Parts: sequence; C-alpha cells; structure tokens
Amino acid sequence: MHIVITEWALQAYLDLKAQQAFTDQEYWSTIRPDVELLRGGPTAPQFSSGGFWGPATDLSGNAVPDGFKMKWHNVGSGRVQLRLCVGLLLGQAYLCRAFVKDSDSTDKREVAKFKSHLKYIRQGQFIERGRL
Repeated sequence: MHIVITEWALQAYLDLKAQQAFTDQEYWSTIRPDVELLRGGPTAPQFSSGGFWGPATDLSGNAVPDGFKMKWHNVGSGRVQLRLCVGLLLGQAYLCRAFVKDSDSTDKREVAKFKSHLKYIRQGQFIERGRL
C-alpha cells in the first residue's frame, strides 16, 4: 500500500514542528516508523491497540467511513497527545491532518475537517506532496 502525503499533512507537520509539539528524536524513532507501518496495511500488531489506532468518529459518535486516527501519547516536552488522521481508500493510505488533542472539542473539530478532506480525496481534488 502506498502512503500518500497530502498538502494538509505536510502543512500540519510544519505547524506542529514550529510549535515543537514533538522532538526530532521522537519523529525519527517513533512517529515516522509507526506511519511507515501503513505500507503493509493496518495489519501490524500495533493496529490492534485502541490506544494507537482507531476509527475517526464524528460529532454524533459515528465512525467516519474510511477514516482512522493514529495516536501517540505524551509526546514532546509538553507531553501532548498527538493525532494523525489517515484515510484508507482507493487502495492507499492518505495522510491528512495531524493535530495536538488538547480537548474533546478539538478532536471533534479536526475530525470534521478530516471528513471534508476524505470527500476531496474521493473527488481527486487534493494536492499530493509526496509518498512514503
């Protein structure tokens, strides 16, 4: 499975990097290798852990079709909760929005944006910035 880096994911990475939400060490030793596990599809043992991977849910608590979140806990010097929205569709993994979860309302707001991103991906209306 290809891992597609969207413009949304690249911009989120740059924003989080500027905010120092995670260290270079955490990125290269934990976050990037975890994301690269998607190459084989969500079949690695880590994906069976709800603390690492789960469906993205909307305001009503319904699962977003083809939408998932990768989760990292206690990241960076601020020990934040980092989330990465991933769309699994069209035989590929699309990295969309990454954010710091500081409240349930932030989580729901970001998932609402993610739902729009998935719609644009299905329509082919997104910018691809790279592949892993």
